[in-house]
Amino acid sequence: MGIYDRDYVSAGRGMGAPPSRGNKRLFARSPDWSITTWLIVINIIVYILMFLLQPYVWNAGILTLNQAYGRLEVWRLITFQFLHDPTSLMHIGFNMLGLWIFGPMVEQYLGGKKYLAFYLVCGLFGGLLFIILNFIGFLNIPPDMPLVGASAGVFGVIVACAKIAPNNEIMLLFPPIPMKMKTFAYGYVAIAFFSLLIGTRNAGGEAAHVGGAIAGYFFIRKSHLLSDFFDVFGDSREPKDKSNKKSVLRNYKNTNGPHPDEIDAILDKVNKKGFASLSEKDKKKLREASRDA
Repeated sequence: MGIYDRDYVSAGRGMGAPPSRGNKRLFARSPDWSITTWLIVINIIVYILMFLLQPYVWNAGILTLNQAYGRLEVWRLITFQFLHDPTSLMHIGFNMLGLWIFGPMVEQYLGGKKYLAFYLVCGLFGGLLFIILNFIGFLNIPPDMPLVGASAGVFGVIVACAKIAPNNEIMLLFPPIPMKMKTFAYGYVAIAFFSLLIGTRNAGGEAAHVGGAIAGYFFIRKSHLLSDFFDVFGDSREPKDKSNKKSVLRNYKNTNGPHPDEIDAILDKVNKKGFASLSEKDKKKLREASRDA
């Protein structure tokens, strides 16, 4: 079995979750959930809370020009991403479906922490473009018109997939035809951009879609800029305690290829920061070890 076939290197399964251990698939195993899974579950929980605690949850989380610009309630650039239209199950349904399908690929590529930063930043930029275009009068909507939904972040994730695996084929739902990832992603963004220009009913939402897509295009190519996103909770540049490092190849025997400690360090880097963090030299060593494993 090659290194790329091992569970700790393979992509997640199901809702972007890591491979299951045995038959244990209970929700009690939450520490093993992927970031994609957590995002989907949190969105669903917030959706339920909207019905139980309206209008408190809604009013506390929506994003409007009056609140974000007039009152400087900047936290709404994050909270609006977890709210959805309570009158439309399709709103949250399609957003979570998109996150479930495309999220795991980007999460594996960036690593969990950087992926979460990427997702939130794409949503944040979607909210910013909504505010800016509304402020200059381009959207022609009332300043108290709310923006809600995860679609800005999802658009960023889809655009990221076009960079990671541009020639992968996906099957459309309607119509059911195969299409290359890059064609689907950029075509999807083009439709949103055109809808924004002509001023459809959902012009505010389309502004968020375009903003999220632009951020996704940029940050998937400059993912190192996401490293300090959560530094409000601590300095990510501090050296980590190497005494707690767990080798994933303790029993790996390979006298001809790279040293086991080198492979262990590379895989540890993948687990923490994703494949995007690897240098060409690291990737070459993995390929050599995979052939000999």
